[in-house]
Amino acid sequence: MTNSKQLKELTKEQRDELTKQYVEIVVDSMDTKDLIRYAIEQLISYHDEDSIECLKEDIDNYDEDLYKELVDNVCNPN
Repeated sequence: MTNSKQLKELTKEQRDELTKQYVEIVVDSMDTKDLIRYAIEQLISYHDEDSIECLKEDIDNYDEDLYKELVDNVCNPN
């Protein structure tokens, strides 16, 4: 790990730009499969933080009939 005293002090704007440039490089190096996997992982992580009510609301906003179908799928997998 790098000693934080060796790091150059950056303003918030510089830090934001550093982060943006790094992320663009990482994303540019990803293929479609990697991007899809990453998006799925991030969305799962995001929704794992939600209450079930918030998750249902998001699902309903996507498709008002989908929540019932998905609950049926997970409760009756066969």
